[in-house]
Amino acid sequence: MKKDNFVTEIYKIGIYLVDILLVMGSIYVSYVIEFKLPIPTFNYQPFLEIAPFIILTYLIFMYIFGLSNNLKLSLAETVYSIFLTIIALTITTAFIAFFARGFSYPRGVMLLSPVLQFFTLVAWRSCVWKIRRNTHGIKDSLIIGNESAEYVAKKILLKQGDLYKVKYICSSNSKRLFEFIGKVDVVFICSDVELEIKNKIVDNCISDRKSLYIIPDMYEIAMLNTKLNTADDIPLLKVKKIGLTLEQKIGKRTLDIIFSLIGIVLASPIILIASICIKLEDGGTVFYKQERVTENEKKFNVLKFRTMVMNAEKLTGPTLAGENDPRISKVGKIMRSTRIDEIPQIFNILKGDMSLVGPRPERPFFVEKFKSEIPDYKYRTIVKAGLTGLAQVMGKYTTTAEDKVRYDLLYIKNYSIFLDLKLIFQTIKIIFIKESSAGVKEDMDLKNILKQMSIDITIDK
Repeated sequence: MKKDNFVTEIYKIGIYLVDILLVMGSIYVSYVIEFKLPIPTFNYQPFLEIAPFIILTYLIFMYIFGLSNNLKLSLAETVYSIFLTIIALTITTAFIAFFARGFSYPRGVMLLSPVLQFFTLVAWRSCVWKIRRNTHGIKDSLIIGNESAEYVAKKILLKQGDLYKVKYICSSNSKRLFEFIGKVDVVFICSDVELEIKNKIVDNCISDRKSLYIIPDMYEIAMLNTKLNTADDIPLLKVKKIGLTLEQKIGKRTLDIIFSLIGIVLASPIILIASICIKLEDGGTVFYKQERVTENEKKFNVLKFRTMVMNAEKLTGPTLAGENDPRISKVGKIMRSTRIDEIPQIFNILKGDMSLVGPRPERPFFVEKFKSEIPDYKYRTIVKAGLTGLAQVMGKYTTTAEDKVRYDLLYIKNYSIFLDLKLIFQTIKIIFIKESSAGVKEDMDLKNILKQMSIDITIDK
């Protein structure tokens, strides 16, 4: 097992080293194209001085945009991640060159090198992606769960069917449970499996060296980041309290103020154009205020651009917007697809009602509804609501409320200022990804999916 891990780490390091060679080599080739050989020292010296910062910057953005482990990304998503990484690298390189007084860093090189970096990295990473997929293969899988098992199966079949072949679906009380485990490579455990049975499954999978994935409930989430303690010679695990410390709250608030002030300045042209478009479409109000819930269930008015027709909920009452909701205006559809409608919330962040990153603020009506349906929902309001969050980056518009709660609790439990910065950049990545295209259609049941894909699965409930 240790040997396998060592080989995997060497493999990753090798990929990163080739990445760096392509990034830096593209800059060198750009110099050759721009000046021919020999390259003037006056122009080449600024590059040599900031080269370590360029390498570090690339590695950071590569990690942020998901290129450190792209097995579960599609080839198109890999190319998109490379594009965002190169754009971020180019902008950062320009800033570094400026502050390093590298005024002789050539503009031609600055413009040409990203093009070369993009195409060489796409070619290289496409090969890596293909090799990684072939090496991984399609693993025979088992899904163990009660009510949620078929829903999980739909997600895996539609999104990761080229990685996992679902052969069996069974309940936690199935008499054939351990027989099925012995016939597969990968086991998925749903959150509604009883803890006693879950422990037996985990023990069996560890002893047989099966790959194991667990959809966490509050118990698993609470066990994250535990610290080893002792009572005399008895080992204890101290469960970290859920929530932010005073120091974390101060750091988070400082980050919110800085980013919201920068955001207001940068977004002012978009705010002006969006306001004009909304006004020209139907002459109604530009902004829309709605009561939402934030930290400690405190209520506040969230500010958004109006994306629906005037008085949209006068007849329907509080209703979540659907995929093709007729109440959404033409301008509203564009703003929703690009998240422009969320921009005015920068003022809520500056005021202190919200944070830049955190669980999305929900309406009081739905808060009470979800609290009665989802026991762990109440923990979301331990921190301030956010403009973006882990649920928005990792999930979709169609992600269930239960899964969004899991993401929110995982964010709270793992909070750090570096996680906030990572999620801010990752939010940029998802802005232009159409949410509905990746979601499972509500009217598709498992039987129809299996029929369309010509798949036979043993289901033992």
